[in-house]
Amino acid sequence: MCKKTRGVIYFLFLVVWAWRVDAPLAQTEMFRCVMPNGSVVFSDRAISEQCRKMEELPPLLRAPEVPPPSPGAVAPEEKTPPSSEPVQVPTPGRGRRIDPPSDAAILIRDVKAVPNFNSLLGIAMFQATMQLENGDSDWTAEQVCIDVRFRDVTLIFLDVRQVGCLDGLKPLDTRSFTVTYTGLIPPRLFPIMAEATVAFVKWVK
Repeated sequence: MCKKTRGVIYFLFLVVWAWRVDAPLAQTEMFRCVMPNGSVVFSDRAISEQCRKMEELPPLLRAPEVPPPSPGAVAPEEKTPPSSEPVQVPTPGRGRRIDPPSDAAILIRDVKAVPNFNSLLGIAMFQATMQLENGDSDWTAEQVCIDVRFRDVTLIFLDVRQVGCLDGLKPLDTRSFTVTYTGLIPPRLFPIMAEATVAFVKWVK
């Protein structure tokens, strides 16, 4: 057999093989079948009594290609949702320079209590003298209020409270201060004592 004849036979073999492979694909049919439960199923054959052959099928579409990110591209930053926590405000005594000192920076020294009785006016005046010191080196105590408790030494006849305020106590400054309580003369004269504590401080810098 010559070389030309072998080439013709080989070509006819390829044509027959391609026809046998493509024939099933060309003859593939699609049915739209309604199942007894109402659902719709697509099949290549009739699988229920309510099947309809689909004559024209929509053409297949190529999925869009997503280009890969370039090596130098930077991913967008994710925005952090705003925090729902309340904004922290300076708290006295935390130790930071932006925070005012605690009220313990006000020192009370040399507290003395003196009673004054005026029989003619029928009043009694109780005084507590003391030394107030601002122990902080940066902050000024714009206003300092001192709570004084006056009591008699026997703790029987007198137990009153009086608040007095001092303004402008500068850093590391010490000043004398007096708190006075005025009332009626008690039925019996007696010595008194006083206990002083810091009630309020307004700090400024």
